[in-house]
Amino acid sequence: MLKESNNEITYESINHNLYNPVTKPDYHNLSSWLAHPNQIEKIDFLHDNDGTKKADIFFIAPTLFSDKKNPNWNSDIYDEEFKNYLLNSTIKFQATAWLDAGNLYSPNYRQAHFRVFDERYWKIGGEKTLELAYEDIKSAFIVYMEKYNNGRPLIIAGHSQGAAHAASLLKEFFDGKELQKKLIAAYLPGTKITSEDFFDLELMKDPKEIGGYVTWNTFKILKNYQKYDLTVPLEWLEGSQVSNPVLWDESKTSDYSSHKGLLFVNGKLYKKSVKIEYTDHAIFLSMPRVNIFKTILFSFLKDYHKGDINLFWEDIRINAIDRVESYFSEL
Repeated sequence: MLKESNNEITYESINHNLYNPVTKPDYHNLSSWLAHPNQIEKIDFLHDNDGTKKADIFFIAPTLFSDKKNPNWNSDIYDEEFKNYLLNSTIKFQATAWLDAGNLYSPNYRQAHFRVFDERYWKIGGEKTLELAYEDIKSAFIVYMEKYNNGRPLIIAGHSQGAAHAASLLKEFFDGKELQKKLIAAYLPGTKITSEDFFDLELMKDPKEIGGYVTWNTFKILKNYQKYDLTVPLEWLEGSQVSNPVLWDESKTSDYSSHKGLLFVNGKLYKKSVKIEYTDHAIFLSMPRVNIFKTILFSFLKDYHKGDINLFWEDIRINAIDRVESYFSEL
């Protein structure tokens, strides 16, 4: 379960039995997508998303609906302010890591509020809320396959709640099924994936391997984790599989020299900045090595969950391209 604080946080919340979620998205309508090659108004950082690449990316956004004073259980995809927030955060700084590898499709969905991952809210509406969010993802994927895929192979990617929905999508449509042949790779950072979660899909252990998935959770090395407010509790991750998002093999560590680059909030790429010290149900880093000002900013962070993709942005970009090329070389 994710959480925002070790202390109890009070959320305003509608009784789920009296709750009516906002109108479901219509994924035949381009306005229900955060990113789509056919979007009429091109966004500057998505100008290359023109639909001409030979592979597709289906990216699912993480939980950004977390306002403690918002009593709704699911986000409103018709809220333009929230949609712009999603575009300028997760799409701009996460989804773009895959943009050079394929045509990017990312549905706007009624994502579950952050509080559903708090055990206090799980049985009083949280579980149903997350199921509704997945039903949106499922609907978007069905429309995508029927209307837009045109037989292209694809990468499934997501972060946090998005990675959890991606795992559900893999189980329902790919795992041990005909569509598995079209799966280039699945990137599932920020959630818990174990070896028991899939029937046929496996953790990939080579940088050019295809047809499986990679997964990881990122932590800063601390002396006492119990003292700090961690988004993903370490004890919850026990049994999790771990990929190395620098070397993409079974290595438990990596050196600064191997790191391709982290994407910072200023839009700049910083190479040779991340070193994986060890893995244990997750990956543990020394503080990223950038310039003095940005290193100071990193020093205040005790939790690298939000950086699961950004810390390895260039590593992911290059790896995704490699896996697409590997897929087509095997045809």
